[in-house]
Amino acid sequence: MSRQEVLWYAGTALCGYLLGCINTAAILARAKGFDIRKKGSGNAGASNALLTMGRKAAVCSAGVDILKAFLPVFLLMHVIHGPVPHLPVLAGGMAIMGHMFPFWMQFRGGKGFASLLGLALGLDWRCFLVCIGFVGIYLLTLRYIALASMTCAVLLPVWHWITVRNLPETLMLVFVSAVILFRHRENIIGIINGTEIKFRDKGGKKHENSRRD
Repeated sequence: MSRQEVLWYAGTALCGYLLGCINTAAILARAKGFDIRKKGSGNAGASNALLTMGRKAAVCSAGVDILKAFLPVFLLMHVIHGPVPHLPVLAGGMAIMGHMFPFWMQFRGGKGFASLLGLALGLDWRCFLVCIGFVGIYLLTLRYIALASMTCAVLLPVWHWITVRNLPETLMLVFVSAVILFRHRENIIGIINGTEIKFRDKGGKKHENSRRD
């Protein structure tokens, strides 16, 4: 591997990670005078923004989380055209890692679901639509948003392998998905034990999943 190739990979990974570190939920919370990791579910993501700051903050947080993974993938696929392969997947994957482990938040960020959707949208809009479909189905039936998160985390590398047949990129996606699943380990235990809070209760009141993205 040449020095130029190393620089492209290192630079793309670093830029993707730093972009992912832009945690809108945490920034909005700080502007309001509190640490989002110390209120609500304790998670620095869009769903806890909904719980602690309301719908507008949640929509803003989710939108930025999606865009910060989508934009580098889109630019590298359709605008920049780097001289080495796999850069879009690397950039999007590192954006997700930056969201989950931001350096300025002691590596305690969100769980990566919205950014995963951004990566899926950048790589293949059809996969993104399927993921959105799973979200809708789970919210209307089982009402566990964490199940949608984990399902989409498994779906993306499988979809990429079936449609692209690129082993290095698929392995990168498998790694990112494995980290997302690990971040949802408490949700898995809660679902098994029946203690996981659902998106809505029987009375129709919206709840924040205590460990959602």
